[in-house]
Amino acid sequence: MRRTARLFISVFILSLIVGCAPRLVVDYDYDTTYDFTKLRTYDWMPSPPGSQIEDMTEKRFTTAMNTQLAAKGYSQSTESPDFMISLQGIKKTVESGSTAVGASVGIPVGHRGSMSVGVGKSKPRVKQEGTLNLNFLDRKTNSMIWQGTATAAIQPKSSPEEQQQRINQVIAELLKNFPPQQARK
Repeated sequence: MRRTARLFISVFILSLIVGCAPRLVVDYDYDTTYDFTKLRTYDWMPSPPGSQIEDMTEKRFTTAMNTQLAAKGYSQSTESPDFMISLQGIKKTVESGSTAVGASVGIPVGHRGSMSVGVGKSKPRVKQEGTLNLNFLDRKTNSMIWQGTATAAIQPKSSPEEQQQRINQVIAELLKNFPPQQARK
């Protein structure tokens, strides 16, 4: 009985932790005809116009990318890179449900009837959401070879260390799919 109770409590705590974690949605696409095995070096392209990523945040993303690409055997080269990386950030405000406050009064009418009068006010829950787009382009042909997108809620009150840790997790999740499985033969 005690073992069952401990198991139930453990599952309950785990579900609370998982349920409270910010949701991360990752998607990727790639050129299925491209030979990813020939890639060894990369360099960064300037941020495209319209990118809404702040300078410090962009620096955190490029640091995380450089570290994780190096762990996969790629090195940054400004002289003749095999592929170029473009990073773009987009922020938007999204509504996710609402909170409501209401009041109701029941008024007796006659012997068995009643009438209710109520009012309520709801307020939408608003949060900031960020989308990161990574585009990998073949340097020689300037054609897109791999694209990754990650979308998650922005946590504005995070410390710089917490932000870097979250960015490291986002980049790790995105780069799980690079190079594509077909190229790892």
